[in-house]
Amino acid sequence: MGLSKKKEVSPLEINISQERVDKIKKWFDTLPWFSIVLLVALFLSSFAIEFSFLNGWLIAYGDAQSHLNIAKRVVDSITPGFAQLGGIWLPLPHLLMIPFVKIEILYRTGLAGSIVGGTAFIISCLYIYKIVYFVSKNYLASFLSFLVFALNPNMLYLQTTALTEPVLICFFILSSYYMVRFIAIALINKQLKTINEKDAHREFLFLISAAFFGLCASLSRYDGWSLVMVEAVIVIIVYLPVRQYITVLKEKKLKAPFIIVKNKFSLNKKTFGKIQGALILFSILAFIGIAFWFAWDGMILDDPLYFTDSPYAAKAQQLSWKARNELPADHNINLAFQYYFFDSMSNVGVIVFVIFIIGTIFYLNKNRNLFAYLFTLLFFVPFIFNVTTLFMGQSIIFIPHITPYNFEYKLFNVRYGILMLPAAAIFYGLLFYYSKNKTRLLLIFLIILQMGLYLSRYSPVIALQDGLTGVSASKITSADIWMTKNYDGGLVLMDDFARSINIIKTGIPMQNIIYIGNKPYWQISMKEPEKYATWIVVQKNDAVWTHIYTQPAMKARLYKYFNKDYTSPNILIFKRMQKGSTR
Repeated sequence: MGLSKKKEVSPLEINISQERVDKIKKWFDTLPWFSIVLLVALFLSSFAIEFSFLNGWLIAYGDAQSHLNIAKRVVDSITPGFAQLGGIWLPLPHLLMIPFVKIEILYRTGLAGSIVGGTAFIISCLYIYKIVYFVSKNYLASFLSFLVFALNPNMLYLQTTALTEPVLICFFILSSYYMVRFIAIALINKQLKTINEKDAHREFLFLISAAFFGLCASLSRYDGWSLVMVEAVIVIIVYLPVRQYITVLKEKKLKAPFIIVKNKFSLNKKTFGKIQGALILFSILAFIGIAFWFAWDGMILDDPLYFTDSPYAAKAQQLSWKARNELPADHNINLAFQYYFFDSMSNVGVIVFVIFIIGTIFYLNKNRNLFAYLFTLLFFVPFIFNVTTLFMGQSIIFIPHITPYNFEYKLFNVRYGILMLPAAAIFYGLLFYYSKNKTRLLLIFLIILQMGLYLSRYSPVIALQDGLTGVSASKITSADIWMTKNYDGGLVLMDDFARSINIIKTGIPMQNIIYIGNKPYWQISMKEPEKYATWIVVQKNDAVWTHIYTQPAMKARLYKYFNKDYTSPNILIFKRMQKGSTR
């Protein structure tokens, strides 16, 4: 079934007594491995957060700042409340940050995001270890998988930020762990004529746990939606009489699908009832997050599809790239595959990625059974999802070497590739488990070599690079510097989606910001800009520019009540005249 009995770690081939070898084995077996993983993960996370903080990298990404701002608005806004979560980005990462953004220094420094990301990283480390140990029953293989995951510098950096990838990875791993446990016990129970109550209870518990953490993943990033969909398919496959299908396929070949359908998939009443019950049980919990999001957008924003159809959604952004002829993977499956393949390789590390591919092939060749196939499918969900969204034009990645030379940017959204790190770590560890001693030593050496390439900067930490120099970077502008020096209180009207002013860096209190989500302040300000605002920030082509600056009557009103105190090619900043003085 792909599960193995505990395999003793063979000693290195050197001349030592068998008694000594047995003592070493016993010592390894008695080590508190889980506690060691916890302590090492805690140290690595803390060290990375401190290092990133000292270098000013915690809020290098524009998206990291936006996530912090969303969480902050829920508790500190001119119109606080859960409606400030908006309807584009999924809510769970922001909800997790709320207790921490309330503390101003944690919000301004980005440490509020680091606490959430760091916690997610540590949990991910523990469950990477648990997944490999469940399959291999080998401490060293499990610990090696943990190290592949935990020592990856792209992962270490991302978990210091307020980005949503670490949170998704955490819930993805948790859901996958319990789904793996469910698959294993369900396949065993399927072969038994009678199932004892304890095993039936465990099967139910693992399914519910997988569904719950799948729900959490589906409320973290849209990638999580594909996870629960694939898991639902797995729940069905687990109970199907797959062996009968294989027999028919071998005998009837091309006619097999028609025969299987004609025979109603060889399902008896009992099997059909079990599939139906398990699927309903899983789906009610796993899919409630997706249903909630449609309902939320419908209630709050009057459009259930706001997250995909609004001008602030990814779809609209991709259309702007397409208008520039810079959406290369759109409806090109070959390029979609290439972009995500090389992006994954760049995030995981070239050496580790190659070993990961070899390990996956070796594992499937060694375990030609349903458990192994479903196990592998589960951890390749991020690859399937990202290739699909790139092909559909719903996502975009720019990565050096394959992005056309005439494109203005070469780095964008490269962090998406980090979602393949859990799979890489798991299959690296499983290859170690199945290997002999000399190969094991080579695999350990290759991890050290990969780390050496990162430390020598021969292999760039691409997720950090994008946050510092790519499209994803949050760049401090002269307008930010001017506003930091000159802001002296009052409400600021601005289009925060355009990021015309850096709220975190300028130190403007969140409750002094008027943006599109502040009803009715925003709507009234679009007609009477002087009613609430002391400051108005106008960026070329943003919402304030469109509604006020390009409308002659509104522009006249703007200059009647405000002085233009700052001018740059793209940004204008107006300050309210003293009461009683107008032009």
